[in-house]
Amino acid sequence: MGESEDDWLSLKPSEPSPSQCCGSGCKPCIYDLYQNELERWEEAKAKKDRSLLARKKQQGSNSKLSPETFTAFKICSVEQLTEDTYQYKFELLGNCSLGLSLGQHIVLRGTVNGLEVQRAYTPISPVTAQGYFEVLIKCYEAGLMSQYLKSWKEGELVSWRGPFGGFPYRPNQRGLGYLGLYRPEPTP
Repeated sequence: MGESEDDWLSLKPSEPSPSQCCGSGCKPCIYDLYQNELERWEEAKAKKDRSLLARKKQQGSNSKLSPETFTAFKICSVEQLTEDTYQYKFELLGNCSLGLSLGQHIVLRGTVNGLEVQRAYTPISPVTAQGYFEVLIKCYEAGLMSQYLKSWKEGELVSWRGPFGGFPYRPNQRGLGYLGLYRPEPTP
């Protein structure tokens, strides 16, 4: 039984909107993920084989981060620190650690007025923290993501992906670290 062009078009992935890119240079970016899905769709359409469209699970509910898929984390607490700054604590199942290294960030996904928005944030909890991670966020009056953040309540699930970025750190070395150039510390 043949499939119509409309059948295949209904399966074509949607191009991300600019609001879905956090602008922090993530690898893979939401546009990279879209390009991979589009290539998979084009191959499946050319071969007339829908089974090639099988994807990885789009959202997890454990504590394992992935740069390619979003994982839902439960909000443990919301603490308003100033008029516009909040500290959010998220549960990690199994008393595990988030596993980020120095300078890494994670990307938050939210929906405001039907528009998907993504922004990058750096957790403030210690790298060795087990069973939770915390993020400190300043909310802006006109910010799209800020509208989403202000609605958060304890117990809700929030989707993150990552980690991204980082800074190389080598003990007892100094220099132009951001360029990858290091000089050994002088010995006394």
